[in-house]
Amino acid sequence: MFAQYPDLDPHNVSVITADERGAGVARSFGIGFCVTPLTKDNLYATLDGRLGRDDILLNLSVEVATVSLIDWCQQHDVLYLDTCVEPWAGGYDAGRHPIAHTTNYWLRHEALSRRGKGKPTCVIAHGANPGLVSHFIKLALCELAIREGLAPDAAPSALARTLGVKAVQIAERDSQTDGMPLRAGEFANTWSVDGLMAEARQHAELSWGTHESRLPPGAAYIDDAPTSGVMLDAAGVRTQVKSWVPSVGDQRAWLITHHEAHSIGDFLATYSPDGAMAYRPTVYYAYRPAPKTCESLARWGNDGLRPPALKTVMVDSLVSGADELGVLLIREQGAYWFGSVLSLAEARQIALHNSATTMQVVGGIVGALAWMLSHPTAGVVEAEDMDASCVMHAARPFLGQLFGLETRWSAGGRPDLQIQDFWESE
Repeated sequence: MFAQYPDLDPHNVSVITADERGAGVARSFGIGFCVTPLTKDNLYATLDGRLGRDDILLNLSVEVATVSLIDWCQQHDVLYLDTCVEPWAGGYDAGRHPIAHTTNYWLRHEALSRRGKGKPTCVIAHGANPGLVSHFIKLALCELAIREGLAPDAAPSALARTLGVKAVQIAERDSQTDGMPLRAGEFANTWSVDGLMAEARQHAELSWGTHESRLPPGAAYIDDAPTSGVMLDAAGVRTQVKSWVPSVGDQRAWLITHHEAHSIGDFLATYSPDGAMAYRPTVYYAYRPAPKTCESLARWGNDGLRPPALKTVMVDSLVSGADELGVLLIREQGAYWFGSVLSLAEARQIALHNSATTMQVVGGIVGALAWMLSHPTAGVVEAEDMDASCVMHAARPFLGQLFGLETRWSAGGRPDLQIQDFWESE
C-alpha cells in the first residue's frame, strides 16, 4: 500500500490500539505503535499533542465513542474518518440505557447533530458497508434508468420511486475459508469478531418502506419522527431473510443492524409539499458471512450469546474464497444487483495481511480520504453527502470486479413485496 502512495511517509503514521495485534506488521513499516486502550477518562490526554491542524484521525476501533472523537477533532482542527459509528463500551446494553439509545438509528443521529459547514470534515461510517454501498446505490440507479430510458441525472430518490424500487438489501456473501474446522468455543470471522458480535446482538433495524402494510409482530418505530427507522423484537443473530447474490442466486442471510439501512432509506425518501413522506423503500443489510462465521453465529446463538472462549480473525490463515458485496434493488418485476466481487487472491495481490473483506473496506477508506482532502471544511458528513465519482475513482483499484446484474428473483412471489415475504425461519 505504501508503494502505491509514495507521498505517504510511514513515519508520519502512528497507531493507538487496545492490544498487540498487528504490532509486528506496523513496526516492520516504521509505523509508531502504542498500546493504550482509549476510554472516556484518557481520550483527551492520549490524543492531545499527537495531531495538529489538518492532520487525519482514522478511527477503525470498536467501543470508542464516535461523537467523542468528532468533538475532539473539531476542537483541534483535525480531519476525521471512521467506518462505523460506535458508542463507548456498554453502549449497546439495553439493560443500562433506554433501548432506543442502543440503536444504530440513535447513534447516527447523535453524530449528525454535530453537522455544520466550515468545521473540519468528519466522515462517518465510510468503509465498504456502510460507505461504498451508498455509492453503489447511486450507480445502480443510474444504470437502471439508462436501461429503461429515463434520465440518469435525476435525483436518486426520484429515480428509485419512478423505477418502482420497493426494497433495498445490502446483499453480501463471503465465501472465504481457512480450510480448518471450527474449534469448540471458537468464534471465527474474516474481520473483527467483536464488531460482528456487537452488531448481531443488537435488535435488528431497518428503514421502513411506505409500501409496507403493517409492522411485524413485536416491531416498533424507534422514535416519533416521521422518518423513524424500525426495530424488530429480535436480535440480528436470530433474524434471517431470503436474499440473492450473483454467484449462487438464492441465499439465506442474517438481517444485521447497520448504519446504511437508515442513511440509504433517508437518502431515497421523497416528500409531498406538506412535508409528509411520500415514498421510501424498505432498506436493510442481508449478510451471509464466511462459512466458518455462519457456524460461529449458529453456535453462539444456541449457547445463549455467551462470550466465546476463543476469538479468531482469519486473515493470513485464509486459503481461498471471495467477498461479494452489493446492493440489491428489489422491484415487482425482479431485482438488480450492483457491487464488488473481490477474491482473496486478488486482495493479496493488492496488499498482504488482508482478506477480500478488509480490502473492500480499504477501498471505502481510500475513496473517503480522497473526497475529504478535497473538501476539508464540510463538517460531519456521510456517504450520501459525497460525490460518488470522486469516491469511486479512488476506491476502484481495491474492488475487483464491479458490475450490475438483473434477475427475475422474487423472495415471496408476490408483487406487494412485504417484509414478511423475506423472512426465513432459523
